[in-house]
Amino acid sequence: MDIKKVLIEFIITFIVIYVIYYFIIIKKNKKDKSMVPAEVNLILLFYKIDVKKIDIYQMVKVVSLVTTFIISTIITIISVFFDSTLILLIFGTLISILVAIICYRIIGRYYEKKSKKNKNSWHKVYVI
Repeated sequence: MDIKKVLIEFIITFIVIYVIYYFIIIKKNKKDKSMVPAEVNLILLFYKIDVKKIDIYQMVKVVSLVTTFIISTIITIISVFFDSTLILLIFGTLISILVAIICYRIIGRYYEKKSKKNKNSWHKVYVI
């Protein structure tokens, strides 16, 4: 196992998947703001994030980067460590669910705090 080969494989996979994701998801969302990926809808629903308080296009870009990272990481790990198809499918499914839950939870908490911060922000009025 050569580290340089693994890193190059990860970077190439990341770039290819992000370009595909960009043309399919991000460009479509830029034209039509109501067309958001399912991941974004689930994060908005689960964390009760107010869409009016955040930039939805920025959130779509962040989620697309994280999704690309998840897919690239799993492809790289599976291609390096596993040869058996059955083990590959089982491990790939389990690790993708685990990594997706962790990453989307971080994104959800970040945007939840950002939404609440904008919701509770008010300016103090000083009377002289």
